[in-house]
Amino acid sequence: MSTSLFLYPLPPLEKPPEMRAVIEPLRQAGFLGKSLDENRYAVGEGFFNCMTFAGCSPHLRLDPPVEGDWRFCHVQIHASERPRLRMTPHRGRPRCPVCRAGLADWKKYLDEWKQDASQKLGCVSCGANIAVAELDWRQYGMAARCSVEIHQVYPGEALPQDGLLQLLGKLTGRDWAYAWAESRS
Repeated sequence: MSTSLFLYPLPPLEKPPEMRAVIEPLRQAGFLGKSLDENRYAVGEGFFNCMTFAGCSPHLRLDPPVEGDWRFCHVQIHASERPRLRMTPHRGRPRCPVCRAGLADWKKYLDEWKQDASQKLGCVSCGANIAVAELDWRQYGMAARCSVEIHQVYPGEALPQDGLLQLLGKLTGRDWAYAWAESRS
């Protein structure tokens, strides 16, 4: 399993911003480099100006090791009709965003939630009727219809700088958040 850092617009249930409104500012900031595939990009010259890395010398593989192997640091843009849940196994534990209580028996619904996080559930502690996409995963999970995935970045290893999230927010008219989660590719 590999993990990634995800950037995504809030609120997660609203129609996502147009992909061009996400891709162009990231290109202009130098965050995105050359196109590698339909929705994948090499990191650009300004990538390290947009991220803060923990430790004194992070080791990131920036070039693909073998043709067709995606296990290197690159950026992928995702868009879907429904919000898709992604989380970091063994770390993410959802809480109600209203009362902050942990949810019981949540693991048995994960496969279903990963396909459509717009489903509603009731909090047994406070009675709030909330969508799965609105659960609080404490930055170890997220649900979104649009996301920017930074591959091969592990939990706690890197954070987006405020300027990157502000740039995305300004140009899409939405607040943006980040979380670490399992990568599916």
